[in-house]
Amino acid sequence: MSTGPNQSQIHQQAPVDEPYERQLAQGFANLRFEPTIEAEYRTAFAQEQRKPALTFGAVTMLIWAGFVGFDLIRLDVFNRGVSGADLWVLLTARWVALLVMATFYGSPLRARMDLGQASFAIYSIIAFVSAMNAMIYKSHGLPAAELALVIVVMAPYLPIGMTFYQSLLASFVPVLVTTVAGSIVLDSAHKTGLAGLIFVLAMAIPVGAIGGYMREHAHRRQFLLTAILARQAQFDPLTDLANRRLFQRHAEAVIGHAVRHDEPLVLAVLDIDHFKRFNDRFGHAVGDQALRLVANAIASVARRPMDMATRLGGEEFALLLHGSDLQRAVPVLEALRDQIAKLAIPMLANAGHLTISIGATSLNGTEDLAAIYDRADRLLYASKADGRDRLSTD
Repeated sequence: MSTGPNQSQIHQQAPVDEPYERQLAQGFANLRFEPTIEAEYRTAFAQEQRKPALTFGAVTMLIWAGFVGFDLIRLDVFNRGVSGADLWVLLTARWVALLVMATFYGSPLRARMDLGQASFAIYSIIAFVSAMNAMIYKSHGLPAAELALVIVVMAPYLPIGMTFYQSLLASFVPVLVTTVAGSIVLDSAHKTGLAGLIFVLAMAIPVGAIGGYMREHAHRRQFLLTAILARQAQFDPLTDLANRRLFQRHAEAVIGHAVRHDEPLVLAVLDIDHFKRFNDRFGHAVGDQALRLVANAIASVARRPMDMATRLGGEEFALLLHGSDLQRAVPVLEALRDQIAKLAIPMLANAGHLTISIGATSLNGTEDLAAIYDRADRLLYASKADGRDRLSTD
């Protein structure tokens, strides 16, 4: 006599849809994640890049200060003064850029600024002034390291806090400024080699962009893999509930908080009755379906920020209810017990029903997790000893 459907008739539900795994499978050739993950990535990216970006910025400021002093020596300002409005523009722009950098890196507010936007703005100022000054020097026949602008073009692809697209946009700034400023300030005699310089700068953009794209793509992939591993280490893959390790850390923190603030707390330990018998009768695929349905029902009770539903292992679960005493928790747990008893297992017309036994206790003084859990576990066994499908409390 058949005791259940054939395995071919059972559609085994796919594992919980994990957003990081889904994003990894979908790919991200355009260097964009779905909105929620993208926001999380941007936050992690900014935190990771902030220190190297500030280091690069401080070094850049020191080098820039050296150029400021070198301008005064090269133009012999102390002896000859400054002749020509363009040289005044050159010196003023150099000092303004230095002041902007010093203001940003010396401000305690920099930690609150958007790193990508701040890096883009500061780089754009540096690139603009560098390109403009190179053309002004060239117009006066003064030697200028014009090819050093290649370094400026490729600099935004360094880890200075900008994403690939911000870096790509920023790298066009020195090329455009060189083109426009060279066309305006250089006469025909000094325009020799300008086209070649612009071509070299323009070619530096794709070279830097390729490296920048590959770096960010690899970084995004590593972000997803790290998130997947972190989630696997903390959540049960079948039910998507917190696992025992995460539960222990969370529960200890919540209990400590409740003790300090004299707040109520209830811990319930739940076990599906005769689940081994159910698995033997209907198979593990149906058993997994049942576990997911029970887990969803338990998770629906954990509504508050510090509540937690957990799969401790096998068919055993735990439910932490912060801010609730037994008087308020008992009706909720009884409703949960009744809800699970009425669960319909898909594709099993003759499956009968599942029941759960529950042991629940409340925080008593300055107890730790071990003491509370031990009491809830003993109450669970009392429920089983009394016939199962019931709630026992202290």
